[in-house]
Amino acid sequence: MRNITYIFLSLFLCAGSFSDIKAQEFNDLCLGATVLSDLENWCSSPGAYNNNQATPSVEEANPSCWPSIGNDIWFTFTAIANSLSVSIEGNTSINPGGSLIQPQLQVYQGYCGDLIPLSCNSDAFITNSAETQIQNLTPGQSYFLRISARDDNTGTFKLCVNNFNAVPDPNGDCSGGVVLCDKSSFTVPSVLGEGNNPNELNGLCLGNEFSSSWYKWTCEESGTLSFVLNPLVSTDDLDFAVFEMPNGIDDCSDMELLRCMASGENVGAPLSDWIVCTGATGLGNGSTDVVETPGCSNGDDNFLEPLDMVAGKHYALVINNFTNNGNGYTIEFGGTGTFLGPQLNFEIDPIVGSQCDEDVVTFTQTSDIPDGMNASFEWYFGEGAVPSTATGPGPHEVVYEIFGNKSVVLKAETDAGCIVTDVNEVEILSCCDESFNLEINLDDFGDPICYEGNTGFINVSGQGGHPYYQYSIDGVNFRPLGSFVGLGAGFQTLYIQDIKGCVDSLDQPLTNPPPIIVNAGVDQTIELGETIFLSGNVNAPDPDNTGFSWIITDTLLSENSVLNPEAFPVDDTYFYLEAIDIFGCVARDSVLIMIDKIRPVYTPNIFSPNQDGINDYFTVYSNAAAEEILKLEVFDRWGSLVFSTSNIPAGAEPMGWNGKINGQDAEAGVYVFYAQVEFVDKVVVQYEGSITLVR
Repeated sequence: MRNITYIFLSLFLCAGSFSDIKAQEFNDLCLGATVLSDLENWCSSPGAYNNNQATPSVEEANPSCWPSIGNDIWFTFTAIANSLSVSIEGNTSINPGGSLIQPQLQVYQGYCGDLIPLSCNSDAFITNSAETQIQNLTPGQSYFLRISARDDNTGTFKLCVNNFNAVPDPNGDCSGGVVLCDKSSFTVPSVLGEGNNPNELNGLCLGNEFSSSWYKWTCEESGTLSFVLNPLVSTDDLDFAVFEMPNGIDDCSDMELLRCMASGENVGAPLSDWIVCTGATGLGNGSTDVVETPGCSNGDDNFLEPLDMVAGKHYALVINNFTNNGNGYTIEFGGTGTFLGPQLNFEIDPIVGSQCDEDVVTFTQTSDIPDGMNASFEWYFGEGAVPSTATGPGPHEVVYEIFGNKSVVLKAETDAGCIVTDVNEVEILSCCDESFNLEINLDDFGDPICYEGNTGFINVSGQGGHPYYQYSIDGVNFRPLGSFVGLGAGFQTLYIQDIKGCVDSLDQPLTNPPPIIVNAGVDQTIELGETIFLSGNVNAPDPDNTGFSWIITDTLLSENSVLNPEAFPVDDTYFYLEAIDIFGCVARDSVLIMIDKIRPVYTPNIFSPNQDGINDYFTVYSNAAAEEILKLEVFDRWGSLVFSTSNIPAGAEPMGWNGKINGQDAEAGVYVFYAQVEFVDKVVVQYEGSITLVR
């Protein structure tokens, strides 16, 4: 006997046995928002998130562009730059990100219960995607994403986030192109028009300009350049060209074309011919070609070979949206070469050891600004900082009102309009004042509903101290949500922590309910062909509301809903007895029935077919282990076949040889037989020997 007990939540759970939050993921609520830490041009995998178990967050106002709240979930992040691009892809027509229909999203700043809406989008046109862009975020501050769908739709989706420093608005002319001074990724919300000179690309593989934008840079350290362009609408066809500017970054004459990408949409050709060359494009992806012409043929993959940049040389990139619908794109640079621009750095004194409310932290920039380049500086000191921002190189003195790790951002903007940032961390120690009497309160708890299961829960809240409160069940990892689910029996210690670092705790025991005890019986050995009655037993706390059954994947039982069914194993077999109650609690035990593979076969060596009722037939005898005689043949001394039969039961004498050949009595003497016997475990054994016929 092997006793295996496992627990799961069932649809039999009665209403009211749990509060709504206990059955949901943490991020069903603003306070349990999932933390996003990778913010630079990051995308989840398709279907990584879902709102399948979500409920409407009625405690927060309905976003202005949402027809209804729907089943919403929450994410949060701390900004590292001033602009944000967010997109959701559900069941899109090309490259689906999941199954969600008509998603909608809202971006907020602030804290749960005191949120300020920033940007809203709802898919009213059944594209099954939603996206938005925001500028003027404050680095170091908290922001929230709220994601739902129209008509209470649920499903999976792909989430993309890019928190970046906005570059100046795109310009359709090379002369007014945006100057880049580092390889940070950025998003362009939209591109309209082709500038004052729409003929700059004539004679190139790109042809006419449509929604175009130009970017320029100077290489500081020689090395490779790669990049990926992702259109904000995945079906858009982006084209591009890369040039060397021999006369300087401000002179667009005599430029040398280095790369030209025009593959993609082909007017008049069927979509299936060129759809592979829409979407992401760029330099890289293992490509070795330097030009792809209009259409999508000859192995085009929408990518070109990376570029080898040379220090001191100037380069230009033009991006053309051939689809010409005004949609923008995201660009992410790679490779070993660098762009000429400020190299930001700053010192923190002290970097650790300062207490909130008491100690001063000093910040001083120590950046490297290239000769001839001017830059202005902005500081963002993070949550709880006084002052929260500053301008100029510093030094700047700051006192923090809140303890914890702070993300400090230094932003520099050059006179050419490019923006770079540097982010560092400073640790602020607790400044707890115990006289404010921080307390943790037990609001509700529930024991595990199944023995040794993890379905217990504890809800706590706080009072006193200095809100905003954080809660933990291990004293290390704190979060704003005071509800803890998935708990087992035993003493659970819950912690509260306020913004000054004060901590309080409580111990709450959770108790196991009585177990369901299942016994499938004692392991046994039987002979091949035998049957056995199993001996199961179930002892449940609530037997009237507990069902049981034998779980077996083959037809090896007389029935599976009684405790002592007859079993017909032909190989060593585990039989599982399972019991389940109305709460979905399950207990299981197994019994092993082993088979002794004895194959008893008897063939007589003499028979007398004289119709006296004794030894009148020759056949093969066995017990229940034999399924049937597949073949039985008898030969005379010269090798001639005198009798043959097939597919007869073992021991069925009248179906065996009656001692006649062609209706006549066979001569007395010695004969040879050959037999194939199939046993109940489908094993076939061959037998041969001699039989003496006597008269």
